[in-house]
Amino acid sequence: MFKVVIADDERIIRMGLKSLNWASCGMEVVAEAKNGLEAIDIINSIEFDILLSDIKMPGKTGIEIATYLKEIKSNIKVILLSGYSEFEYAKDALSLGVCDYILKPSTPDEILHAVKKASAQILKERQNKEHIEALEKKVEDFQNIVGAKIAINDDNNQEIKKILEYIYSNYEKEISLQILADQCHFTSVYLSSYIKKNTGHTFIEILTSVRMYHAAKLLKSTNFKNIEIANKVGILDGRYFSQVFKKYHGKTPNEYRKDRRIKDLSLKDYLLTLKNN
Repeated sequence: MFKVVIADDERIIRMGLKSLNWASCGMEVVAEAKNGLEAIDIINSIEFDILLSDIKMPGKTGIEIATYLKEIKSNIKVILLSGYSEFEYAKDALSLGVCDYILKPSTPDEILHAVKKASAQILKERQNKEHIEALEKKVEDFQNIVGAKIAINDDNNQEIKKILEYIYSNYEKEISLQILADQCHFTSVYLSSYIKKNTGHTFIEILTSVRMYHAAKLLKSTNFKNIEIANKVGILDGRYFSQVFKKYHGKTPNEYRKDRRIKDLSLKDYLLTLKNN
């Protein structure tokens, strides 16, 4: 449920805003302020998602509050209420990234529409953040597994991150350099060179490393047969799987499973086994 704070120096307006059907929008009013200074105190003391504020209040104006929020809590969405239709107010509000600017008097539907729009923006930003964090985790895993050094925030490496994410998300499928090249709209020759240049490893080395990492985890955490594990990591030939696994881990799949010194594998454990073999 999204948390809303109301700030307005007119008590009757605060009461009217609080009486809206917030629950129908998946929201709740968690605090109210009767002037700008109280609003600042609330901002500094509690966590919330949306500020619904009058633009002209004693202590601090809505514009000043929005400016303060942009500096310290830019994730909070601001909706300004105003009896002023002057262009300068609206321009200042837009320059601060204010979510909406509503002229008084306004209807309950107009206000609820504005907060719904704000909550949709919050959801989208959270989803984008989660996607970025997941991508960064996958890239970090690749760096650890294959030793590739890829800067998380390097804009020049956005394409290689997408390529690695595709491998990491599809390693259990029948995947080839040509299939990946088609996905990226590259030729297979160019893609092969591009991956090697940016990671220091070939496509096959990266794909096989990821498959062997997940195969090792499955051997320690499940009772699947070797051929079932091979299939689950994208390898159809059981004999080939055993050969490659031994090359990476120094043990056959059966020996690896029986070795009680090796527990259910974390990425750190996996890297240690490679180092020791």
